[in-house]
Amino acid sequence: MVAPGLAVSAGTLDRPFFRAAAIVIVMGGDDFSENGGTAPFAVDFNLLTSASGTQANDLIAGDGVAMNYNTGQWNAVSNGFNSGYEFDIQNPTFGGTFISAGPHQTLDADDAYTEFGLDGTTNIDLVTGNRASQFLVASNAAFDIYAQASNLVATGDFSSLGYANIRYRLRIRPGTGSGVWRAGARAQNPSNGGSGVITSINRLDKMSAGPTKVFDGGRRTARSRGTLLQQAVGFQSRYTLTGTGGALNNYDLSMGTGTLGATVTYTIYTP
Repeated sequence: MVAPGLAVSAGTLDRPFFRAAAIVIVMGGDDFSENGGTAPFAVDFNLLTSASGTQANDLIAGDGVAMNYNTGQWNAVSNGFNSGYEFDIQNPTFGGTFISAGPHQTLDADDAYTEFGLDGTTNIDLVTGNRASQFLVASNAAFDIYAQASNLVATGDFSSLGYANIRYRLRIRPGTGSGVWRAGARAQNPSNGGSGVITSINRLDKMSAGPTKVFDGGRRTARSRGTLLQQAVGFQSRYTLTGTGGALNNYDLSMGTGTLGATVTYTIYTP
């Protein structure tokens, strides 16, 4: 009698498998300066796993705020509600320097001006440098940025003004900050391969109806091995008060006093 042979096998399987998801990390302040906010913090961790043209999944709850680089460090921006706005002395014969004691880009009793001389061309305006702020972005993939203006506030002599009276400009700063806080040393301009900044979105009324694309990216920010700050680029927003006819920086004492403001929310989208 012959018994047929039985095939017996046993084994252990392993499958090393690495996949790097497309991510975008946004750095800013953890709260407004009036609330004790500091910077920089990673305030958004976005997964670009949503469908193209839709909001990315954010793994960090809550929202951060924009920031600026002042006095040798990153500072969270002011919310603008508790103080005025810096004035710029134009064409003085001498002096007229504004000295900010912080928070920056605001005017309060802790700030100072130097004495200045007058002639027939000397004038005063809301700060020529505009309302500037920025956030940092580090990514391993291309991304888009959308913005939406909301919560319009217009009071006093500015009560007749609206979103259209806040002019807007977005720009990319591949290198920003200094020293240990220098960003962008190992970054690249993420505009390449895409349309970059959408320059036609130049007033807040153009982004008040809903999320509006303000940046069309074409590649990652990270250029070579480095830290998040080294691989990050800055996105700087500038806002300017405009009056009748849309003239830039046209504040005059005859316009009186008042407030005009809005909230601009930036969101990362999957390209």
